[in-house]
Amino acid sequence: MLTFYFICLLVGLIFAVFSFIFSGAFEAHVDTGVDVGADVGVDGDISGGDVGIGEIHFPLFSPVVIACFVTAFGGGGIIGLKIFPFAPILSLPIALGIGVLVGLLVGFVVMKLYKAVQTNAVTTARGLVGTVAEVTESIPAASVGEISFTGKSGRATGPCRSEENKDIKRHAMVTITRVVGGLYYVREHVDEKLRDIPPAGKEKEG
Repeated sequence: MLTFYFICLLVGLIFAVFSFIFSGAFEAHVDTGVDVGADVGVDGDISGGDVGIGEIHFPLFSPVVIACFVTAFGGGGIIGLKIFPFAPILSLPIALGIGVLVGLLVGFVVMKLYKAVQTNAVTTARGLVGTVAEVTESIPAASVGEISFTGKSGRATGPCRSEENKDIKRHAMVTITRVVGGLYYVREHVDEKLRDIPPAGKEKEG
């Protein structure tokens, strides 16, 4: 059984390292997209906002948790064999107990870290609401364009849609009203709307 436990320990350790490196579980593009799914919205004149993080489930069967369980199971089994050298079968409950304990602990830590990242992304998105941006690619009424604005890390760009489902021309100034996932919703800035209003004299002539 010692060989079996060593294999579990080695395989679990290698798998845990690779899972941590390649999972990308804690990456969040907070400056230009808020890719963790933050939904920040406002009503009316951009005077307030509602932020929803969404429900975060305990990551019981995530690759990192499973890998840590296998690693701890192997390590616990080796410890059990040291404690009960004449009864190897008794090492199995110790291995399972240590594996489950470590797995639950790692899952709890992963959940807390992910929640912290998600909360930070929502806070960043909330800070963008009301920001004035420039349209760098025209926004069709029912499609996606692009805006450019100044964020905390400097100049940033991102995909956008019109909040009012109307065409917005390139180089127009807009106001960010909400951020959903990596998509910005915008309205024409008040200055742009004033430009579209004809002077009083011309309106009478018409």
